[in-house]
Formats: sequence, structure tokens, C-alpha cells
Amino acid sequence: MQTINIPVNSTPQNFSEARRKAVGKAREVLSEPVIVAWKDERSKRSGPEIPGGNEDRWHDYGESNAGKLELSVGDEYHFIFTEAADFDEPDLNLASVPDDDGNNILCLNDACTDEDRERMGYFPGGGIGG
Repeated sequence: MQTINIPVNSTPQNFSEARRKAVGKAREVLSEPVIVAWKDERSKRSGPEIPGGNEDRWHDYGESNAGKLELSVGDEYHFIFTEAADFDEPDLNLASVPDDDGNNILCLNDACTDEDRERMGYFPGGGIGG
């Protein structure tokens, strides 16, 4: 897996800002980057959330699910991407989520954040709103 560290003059204010930077850089390397896994060192959260897993379980998941590119934004935010163009068939676990700038970010459902699910119309606790 290729690894890139995106140095920052100042640490991103939040996860969303860091993710935008990571996706932008991933688009320079992959034609259709998909977030497979991530970790936010500030909040100590990661995706996908794997019950009973150790703190590096997110990374193991990313590596074992076709991770091709690992991007770190500073020392606090880490993302593993794969290439959607390599999928043999449409992946039903793939979600397209608009960011604050109106750009779509692709992520596997398990790697989407709660905020992403809300943007897609899911209610907290499950179910789709209308």
C-alpha cells in the first residue's frame, strides 16, 4: 500500500476539513478514490467501528479490504482508500456523500460517519427519512 503524509502548516480544525484534504490528494493518485477506513486521533474514533477491536483494527480492516493508498493529514487524521474503478461489479456498500463544498466523497458504508448518514437521509438509530 502506498503511504503519503500530507504536511500541514496548521492542524485542520476538524475531521471534515482533514477528510477534504485527504480526498483531494487521493484524487491526484487514484481515478475514483473510495474511503475504506479512517481514524481520528483527536476524538479517538475510527471507521468502521469494530466492536472488541484494538485501536489499530481500522487499519487492519483497510488493508484487508483492498486498501491501496494510506493518507495521513498531519499526525491526527488517517485515511485508507481503494480504487472504485477496480470494482468488478457495482458495490452496494458504496455511498456517495456530498461534502460542504458540494463535491461527492465515496465511502464504503461502514466507513461513513454519522454526519454522512444524516446527509444521506438516515435517522439516528437507523432508517431512511423522507
